[in-house]
Amino acid sequence: MDKKITALSTGLTAIGMLAGVGLASGPAAAQQGADFFKGKTVTYIVATAPGGGYDFYGRLVADAMQKHLPGSTFVVRNMPGAGHIIGANAIYASRADGLTLGTFNTGLIYNQLVGLEGIRFDLTKMSWVGKAASDPRVFVVSKTSPIKTFEDLKKSAQVNFATSGIGSAAYVETKILADALGLPIKIIAGYNGSEDMMAMRRGEITGIIGSRSSFDDFVKNGYAGYIAQIGGNDKDSPQLSSLVQDADAKALVALIQSQGDISRFTAGPPGIPAERLATLRAAFKSAMEDKDLQAKALKGGRPVEPAYGEDVAKMVQAALQQPPKTIALLKAALETTVSMAKASGPLLEVADKGRKITFAAADGKKITTEPSGSRTKITVAGKEGTRDDLKAGLNCEITYKPDGDMEPSAIDCK
Repeated sequence: MDKKITALSTGLTAIGMLAGVGLASGPAAAQQGADFFKGKTVTYIVATAPGGGYDFYGRLVADAMQKHLPGSTFVVRNMPGAGHIIGANAIYASRADGLTLGTFNTGLIYNQLVGLEGIRFDLTKMSWVGKAASDPRVFVVSKTSPIKTFEDLKKSAQVNFATSGIGSAAYVETKILADALGLPIKIIAGYNGSEDMMAMRRGEITGIIGSRSSFDDFVKNGYAGYIAQIGGNDKDSPQLSSLVQDADAKALVALIQSQGDISRFTAGPPGIPAERLATLRAAFKSAMEDKDLQAKALKGGRPVEPAYGEDVAKMVQAALQQPPKTIALLKAALETTVSMAKASGPLLEVADKGRKITFAAADGKKITTEPSGSRTKITVAGKEGTRDDLKAGLNCEITYKPDGDMEPSAIDCK
């Protein structure tokens, strides 16, 4: 009898231990899923300054993901500079705990393909959460121009096309298409925000190659028209892929289309635990299906065409598989250099603790630029300084790129 009682006691003890393990592992396991994010702050990095498309989508996604991860708090942090590289590097180097996510320009695919200096990320290893939109590229031409079709452009005399700074995705795409397709385009770089539209209205430029969502209202208001499109399902202009026959040119068009197809994505660093990543992907999916998010996007004139998780990872992988000729064209575009200009005089405006400054060029034109916290050499009264030291009224010599690149190389203030 004693042996039976002992055996029974031992068995119950074992069951109790197993139950205890089960009870202990339950909350721990749950902490890897949605419960992990309760009471936590998720930093969402946007690799641009406030305002613009990336900031719009970043805040839209962050707000909606917070809603669908109960108990979490999402904080948007803008990290502009170096054509989105600073923000992308920061996301990649963050702790893989699921508490840092962000968004940046898919044009960094170009930079990784050519091994651009300053890149400290590998897009194939990032934790892909999802993408919010597809944003096809379009050839936009002024309504006052005699160019009405893509064939007209090919046959025309040289015309001015606007882009943002040299090395930007817009610049690279315009240059490689002009070179590969033999288009009579002269690139005028340095237009930011809506400056290109204003320049088109003034007659300074004839055309632009850019994201369709940025120009739809401009076109609807009668200032310009589309003569070709890369990607998307719109029927009001022909697909560029149908207008080119050369195999190398078609490969370039396909590469550019991949940038639009993966537009406005959300990613985290490599190695986020599987359950946490699955939770983030589920929250992102719920965010994209949220009626409030869709209404805000519609009001802002921004498309919502999502894809999720591994599907986005596969799209990125495919975009990074390019033939040597395509990579050579990219290298030629990204290695373009320009001479530096210098301006001397007072800083007219200083905003966001030195992250944005305005000064007068030698011809009196106002220049607004964004010093880098790591690459712009700043000296004040002969001593090494930081952006915080920059104040309106300081007399400085600024070394900058006259094409309008957003990052001066040096600021020397007295």
